[in-house]
Amino acid sequence: MSGGVQQSLFFLGLPDLKTLCCVTLTLQDGGEEPRSKQIKTCRELVLLYSDILASPALDSFTDITVVMAIPFFQKGIVQVFGQRRGLQLGSPQCVFPGVLQCCLSYSLITRLAPSWNKAGLYLVSGKDFLTERGRLNAVRMELSTSEGQLCISIDANAVRLLPTTV
Repeated sequence: MSGGVQQSLFFLGLPDLKTLCCVTLTLQDGGEEPRSKQIKTCRELVLLYSDILASPALDSFTDITVVMAIPFFQKGIVQVFGQRRGLQLGSPQCVFPGVLQCCLSYSLITRLAPSWNKAGLYLVSGKDFLTERGRLNAVRMELSTSEGQLCISIDANAVRLLPTTV
C-alpha cells in the first residue's frame, strides 16, 4: 500500500432513536453453512429495502440485526420477508447508538459494492480491482456515533495490490 493520506471528517445529525426500532432475525437450521447464509440473507435484505439498515450479529452466526423506522416495521414487510425465508422474528426493541452505527456501516458498504469493494481496512474502487495493475483509488472509512451525531472519517489513499496468484 502506498500513497499520501488525506483525511476528511463529516458530521451528520442522527434521527431521533425513539422513532426507530430494532429487530433480530434468526436463521433456522438448514442445509447451508450458517455464516454464509447469514451474510447472504443480510445482503439481500439491505439491497431489497432502502428503508432498512442491517448487519450480521457480531456474536452469532445465525442472527441478523435490522434497524428501521417504526412505521416501516408496522407495514409488515420485514415480517413477510422473514416468513418467506423461514426466519424467526424477534420482538421490536429500542435502538442504541452502537447498534445503529454497526448496521449503518454494514449497509453502506453493502450498497457501495460493486463500485467500491472491501479489502482489509480499505474500500477499493472498481469492479475488477483484483485483476487491475498499478495504483488504485481507495478509502478507509470509519463511522462513530455520539451525542446525537454521526461522524464519518474518510481517509483517501492510493493502494497498489500484489498480483493475485492461484
